[in-house]
Amino acid sequence: MNNQLVSILMACLVIWLAILTYIQVSDASHKLSSSLQSSDVAKVAYVRGDTLQANYEFIAERERELFAAVQQAQIAVGRMATPLQEEAQELIAFATGPNVTEDELQIAQSRLYEIEAQLGQIQNDSQTRLMQLENELQAEVAKRLSDEVAVFARANGLEVVLNWGVSGEGVLYGSSDLDVTGALIAFMNDRYETPAVDESE
Repeated sequence: MNNQLVSILMACLVIWLAILTYIQVSDASHKLSSSLQSSDVAKVAYVRGDTLQANYEFIAERERELFAAVQQAQIAVGRMATPLQEEAQELIAFATGPNVTEDELQIAQSRLYEIEAQLGQIQNDSQTRLMQLENELQAEVAKRLSDEVAVFARANGLEVVLNWGVSGEGVLYGSSDLDVTGALIAFMNDRYETPAVDESE
């Protein structure tokens, strides 16, 4: 009888341990973080990225700088290319003249190929530099926006700030009560100090 009782108690103990193990494992796999388990809801807002880019003074200033750099690059290319283009026109006029020899024609053609290569190199160098400037601008703007949005979010108790672009992007719907675009633009523009313009230029 004692053996039978011990066997029953052992079976009950094994079943009890199995139930406890199951409860522990299933609880652990379904537990949420304490912040998600609390009744507090995360404060979420969104900004309209296209409006932000169009109205943030920092971006407008950097775009003006890039535009000025493009104009300067075009002037520089023109300054370097003009003498080469004039030389090319003179060579063409000479090569199509009535008294040109075959050797002179060969020399003129050879020089025209060199001029074409030089003009292509000037153009490529200019485009490469402008692409580099544009990439630097985009990186600077992205970092600045990220930093400023973080400061704005902390100042306003926001835990998530989403971007809503022209096509929706990360937000397919949002109540206008959650749109903080205007407040963020005003916040960033207040913090941005426009560089002083040099009157001597």
